[in-house]
Amino acid sequence: MLFLLIVTAILGYFTWSLMKAREKLPKGPIPLPLIGNLHQLIYTCWKNGGTVAGFNEFKKQYGRVFTIWMGPIPSVHIADFDVAYETHIKRAHTFGVRYAKGGMNYIREGRGIIASNGDFWLEHRRFALSTLRNFGLGRNIMEEKIMEEYRYRFQDFKKTNFKNGGIEIHASSFFDLLVGSIINTLLVSERFEQDDEEFEKLKVNLAKSLEKVSIIDAFTPFWLLKSDLWKWRTKTIFGPFDFVYALVNKGIQRRVDAIKSGKHVISENGDDYVDAFMIKMEKDKKEGIDSSFTLETLAIDLYDLWLAGQETTSTTLTWACACLLNYPKVYEKLRKELLGVTGGTRSIGLNDRPATPYLNATINEIQRIASILNTNLFRILEEDTEIDGQPVSAGAVVATQLAMLHTDEVNFKNPTEFNPERFLENNNLEKTLIPFGIGKRSCLGESLARAELYLITGNIVLDYDLEPAGPMPEVKTATPFGLMKRPPNYNIRFVAVNK
Repeated sequence: MLFLLIVTAILGYFTWSLMKAREKLPKGPIPLPLIGNLHQLIYTCWKNGGTVAGFNEFKKQYGRVFTIWMGPIPSVHIADFDVAYETHIKRAHTFGVRYAKGGMNYIREGRGIIASNGDFWLEHRRFALSTLRNFGLGRNIMEEKIMEEYRYRFQDFKKTNFKNGGIEIHASSFFDLLVGSIINTLLVSERFEQDDEEFEKLKVNLAKSLEKVSIIDAFTPFWLLKSDLWKWRTKTIFGPFDFVYALVNKGIQRRVDAIKSGKHVISENGDDYVDAFMIKMEKDKKEGIDSSFTLETLAIDLYDLWLAGQETTSTTLTWACACLLNYPKVYEKLRKELLGVTGGTRSIGLNDRPATPYLNATINEIQRIASILNTNLFRILEEDTEIDGQPVSAGAVVATQLAMLHTDEVNFKNPTEFNPERFLENNNLEKTLIPFGIGKRSCLGESLARAELYLITGNIVLDYDLEPAGPMPEVKTATPFGLMKRPPNYNIRFVAVNK
C-alpha cells in the first residue's frame, strides 16, 4: 500500500510539473510523464507514412509552431518561413546555440564545427570558412577543380562501366565518388578511386546507418548511448561513424609521418585543409597561445567537413537524376536553354548563371524535392523568449523543419510534383527555399555545394542523355522515418550526346 502511494505521488508530481511546464511552451499534444509525446509521435508518423507527414498532422492541429516532448525534453518545431526568419535571422543570437547532446554528440563530445558552441565554434567555423576560401571557394579555381573531377570521373567509368551504348552505374555510387573526391581533395589532397575498398565499405555502412538513424537517437542520453544496455543500437546506428572517424585519424597520421620523414613539405600557405590547420597549430604554439587547434580537434573538424560536404551534395545529385529521368520534358527544355548559351561548343560555367534561369529554377526545385533532412538539427534556448507570440522557456530545443517548409502547400502548390516553372512564375518563391538552413548555424559549405550542383547538373544535361538502367526510380524517399531523406535506389545509364 505504501509503495502504491509513493508511486502515485511521484507520478502526480511529474504530471503537475509537466502541466506547469506546458504553460511556458507553444501548444502541442498532452505529454505523459517520462516518455513525453514519444508514443503519439511514433503513431502519428507511422499512420501518415513518414516523419514529415506526421509533423504536418501536428501542424494542422496546433498551428505553425508546436511542441513535442521527446521524453523529458520539450522540442519546439517551426513550420512557417516567416516565423523562421523572425527567430533565426532577426534574433539570431537567441537561436544560435546548437543542441549537441545525445546522438549529435557521439564522437564529437562538444568539438567540431557542427555540434560545438561558444568561442570554440566561432574560432573553428571562421578558420574553416577562411581556409576554404583561400583554396578557391567562390573563385574560378574551385570551378576548375570541380570540372576536372567531373571529366575524370566520366572518363574513368567509361573504361569500366560502358554497356548498352552508355556508362551504366549505380547512381549514388557515381555521385559519391565524384563529390567525395572534390571535398577530399580540398581536405587532404586525395582523390577516391573505384577500387578503394575502404571508401566502398565506408559508403555501404554509412548508407545503412543513415537509413536507420531517427529523431529519437538525437535525444537518447549520451550515457545511455555509451552503455552496454544500448550497444545493440549504438553499434548498428553509430558504428559507421566510428569507421569514418578512424579513417580520418589514419589520414592525419599519414600526413604527420610524411612531414616527419620529409616526404611532405608544407608550403607557405599549405596545399590543403590539413596543411593549413597544422600551420595554425604551429603559429599558436610559437605565440604561446592556449590553442583549441590540436590533432584531436583537427580529426573532428575533418569528420564534420567530410560528412557535410560529401553526403549532402551527393544525395541531392542522386535526387536530381531521379527527377530528370521522370520528367523528360524538363530535360529537353534544360538542354535547349544550355545549348542556346554555349552553342554546344563548350561546358557551362558559373559565369553563365544569369543566362540560365531555367537551370537555376530546376536546381531550386531539385533541392526542394530532395530536402535531405526529414528532421532538421536542433538549437537550444538558453533564455526565456517568445516564438510567434507564444512563450518558450529556457532549456527547450527548437528546429525549423525545412522539409515541412518546402512542402508547404501555401507556398508550393502541388508540392509532390516536380515543377521548376513554379520558381519562374513567382520571383519571391526562392526566398522561402532554405536547403542550407537559416541563421547563424547555416551550412558553411553552401557556396561549394551550389557550385557543384550548378556545374555537375548543367554539364550532365549538355553532355549526356539519361536512361534508367533497370526500373524507373520513383521520386520518393526510401527512408521516410529516418533522420535523412535518402534518395531512391536505382541504376542509371549516361549516353554521350553527339555534338
